[in-house]
Amino acid sequence: MSRRKRKGPPTEAHVRLYAHETRCLAWKTLEPDARALLIELRSLYQHSQANIVFLSVRQAMARLNIGQRRVQRAFEALLTRGWIAVHEPGGFNRKTPHATAYQLQNEPNASPGAVAPKPYMRWQPSE
Repeated sequence: MSRRKRKGPPTEAHVRLYAHETRCLAWKTLEPDARALLIELRSLYQHSQANIVFLSVRQAMARLNIGQRRVQRAFEALLTRGWIAVHEPGGFNRKTPHATAYQLQNEPNASPGAVAPKPYMRWQPSE
């Protein structure tokens, strides 16, 4: 039997949101801005970069077409619920300014045998 070759690129870029993620409390309590920001962050994911994505507030403002305060609230919501974690803070202390590096918590890190932590699946609102 011969196999047919698929037309188009073999690995077309895409963003995944699993059903179990959208059923968890951390997703249900997110505002639309934070949900859109999470999708933008996941769209920047590249397997070769060890699960690290870079996105500044200004770039997020341009991608989401919203203001600075709304973007900052969205980042804070994703951080507190465990969707992302700060890998390296951004700043202006280098010769060239750099954006904050975030680690997506739905993917394992680069070490062999690593498992995705997914703290958002265990998140509960504080009382």
